[in-house]
Amino acid sequence: MKKFFLYILPFCVAWLAGCWLTSCGDDDNNSSTENTVPLKADPTSLAFGKDGGTKSLVVTSGSAVTVQTDANWLIAVQKSNNQNNYFYDVTAEQHDGNTERTATLTFLAGNEKAIVTVSQSNADGQTIAVSADGSTFEVKGIGNGAAAVCDAMWIIQNDGQFTAEPNKTDAERTGLIILKYSNGPDTVYVTQAAGKFPATSLSSTAMEIAEQMYPAWNLGNTMEATYGDGVGCETGWQPTKTSQKIIDFVKASGFRAVRIPCSWYIHSDADNNYKIDAKWIARVKEIVDYCINDGLYVELNDHWDSGWIEVLGFSSSDKSYTSIVGNDEYINGKIEILKNLWTQIATEFKDYDQHLIFAGLNEPFQEYNLFHDKHQTLSPILAKYNQAFVDAVRATGGNSAQRVLAVQGPSTNASSTVQYMTMPTDIADQKLMVEVHYYDPYNFTINSGDGYTPLWNDENSVKQTFSQLKAKFSDHGVPVIIGEYAANWREVANQDKHNASIKAFYKAVSKWGPANGLIPFAWDTNHCPSSRGTGGTGAIINRAKCEIYGTHSYSGIVEGTNATVWMK
Repeated sequence: MKKFFLYILPFCVAWLAGCWLTSCGDDDNNSSTENTVPLKADPTSLAFGKDGGTKSLVVTSGSAVTVQTDANWLIAVQKSNNQNNYFYDVTAEQHDGNTERTATLTFLAGNEKAIVTVSQSNADGQTIAVSADGSTFEVKGIGNGAAAVCDAMWIIQNDGQFTAEPNKTDAERTGLIILKYSNGPDTVYVTQAAGKFPATSLSSTAMEIAEQMYPAWNLGNTMEATYGDGVGCETGWQPTKTSQKIIDFVKASGFRAVRIPCSWYIHSDADNNYKIDAKWIARVKEIVDYCINDGLYVELNDHWDSGWIEVLGFSSSDKSYTSIVGNDEYINGKIEILKNLWTQIATEFKDYDQHLIFAGLNEPFQEYNLFHDKHQTLSPILAKYNQAFVDAVRATGGNSAQRVLAVQGPSTNASSTVQYMTMPTDIADQKLMVEVHYYDPYNFTINSGDGYTPLWNDENSVKQTFSQLKAKFSDHGVPVIIGEYAANWREVANQDKHNASIKAFYKAVSKWGPANGLIPFAWDTNHCPSSRGTGGTGAIINRAKCEIYGTHSYSGIVEGTNATVWMK
C-alpha cells in the first residue's frame, strides 16, 4: 500500500515526540544489556468458563520475571522455575456477572514485557482437554434437548459425538461448543495441546511452507517509506525504529510470519546501473535477521517504491492514464531495472533458507483513478513483469534457485486475479505463491472520508471470495498470500457494535483464509493515537510500547486462528 496511510501522516507528527521516549521501540544503544533469552509467554491467551478454575502457562526469560494483572478476579502465581522457564498457575474466580469479561496478564523482565489475554464466559461452561493427536469426546447435556453449535473447524460433530482433529500447529488452541437450551446458552471449552510442525527445507513445496505461516503480520509504514534520507526513511512514516525486541513481541503475540514492505528503487543509483545503497540493504538484512532469529517466515518485496513500476510500469504518466500497451521499448526498460534490482537482492540474501520468501511487486496498477477499468488490458504486461522477476531470482542460483517466490495478481484484486491472472513459468517445481490484498468492503475497511460505515456482518462474502481463490490456485498447489488486509478501528456513536464488527472481520479473514489455502497478513501502520476519530487506524501493535493496541482486531485474529484448519 502506498497508501491511504499516507493521509494520516500529518496526524503522526504531533505524536512523534512521545513515542520516541518509550522503552521498547529503539533499543540499539542498549544491546549489550539485553537478555540472551527473550521474554515470551506460552500460550498467549486463556479462556475460562463461568466456574473459573486454574490453568498453566510457561514464561521463558533470561532474567527474573514478575507478573501484573488488571483484574481482581484473576491471579497468577509462579509455582516453579527451571533455568529460563518460569511455570505459572493462572486462577480465575467464579463469574456471577451477566456478560463475558476479559483481563490482561503482563509479565515483566527488565525492559521486556509479554502479554497474555484472558477471557471468562458468564455461561455454565464445561472444559474438555484433548491431546495434540486428537480424540473423540462427549459433551454433557447433549442428550437433554440442547442444540450444539461449534465454531472450531477442527472439531467435528457426528450424531452427538465430537472428534478433535490432530493439532498441526505449534500452539495450544481452544474451540467453543455452544449448547443452546430453551433457557439460554451454555459454553463448552475444548482445549487442545500444542502440536508440532513437520520440518521444512528448501526442498519443501510452497504449499508445505504456507501451512506454517499463519497468522501473519506486516511491518507496515517502515522500510517502504519514501520520506527521509537513506536509512532514515525507516522512521519517515512512523516513529519507531525496528528492534529485535519488537519482533520478539510479534512472535510472542502468536504471529508466525512477517511481511516486510520495502523500497529499493529510491535507494539505488540510476547513474550506476541502479546499484542499491549498501547501508540500506544492510539495514534491511538486520531486520530480516531479527525475524529469522525468532524462527519466523519473512516475505520481502519491492513495495510502492515511488510508483516507479507499480504505476509507471503500466502508464507513461502518473497524472492520467497514458497507454503503453504495445510499447515494447518502454516495457523492456522497466523489465531491465526490475531484473537488475532483484538480481542484487537475491544475491545479497543467497544464503538464507526457506524462511525467506521474495515477492516481486506490491500492488501493480492499483491506482483506482488511473486503472480501475483496465485490469484485463494490463494483465499481460503484469505477466511480463512477474516472469522477469522469477527469471532474475532463479538466475542468481544458490538457495534462490529453490526459494519460494510470490507473484502479484492484477491490482492484487481477488476477483481480477481469479479472472485474468497468468502464472509465470518456473524452473523450480511447486515453488510459487500468488498474492492478493483484501480491503473489502471499502466503506467499512479503509474509507476514511464521507460514506464510511462502522458496521460489518458479511462473513459469507469472505468465504465466497476465498473459495474462488482456492478453486483457481490453492486446489492446484499454489497457495495464496493475502499480503494485506485491515479494517480501520474508529471512534463512532455505536462504539460497541463497531468494535464487534472489527473483531468479526479479522476473525472471518483469519478463519476462512487458511481453510482455503490462503495466508492472511494483517496490515499494521504503527499509528496508535489516543483519539482515533471517525477515520480510524489499522494499527494492531504499538511498537514503541511492545503492547497490543488494536485489541478487537487482535482478538479476532486469535479467535479466527484458533477456529481454523489448513485447507484439506
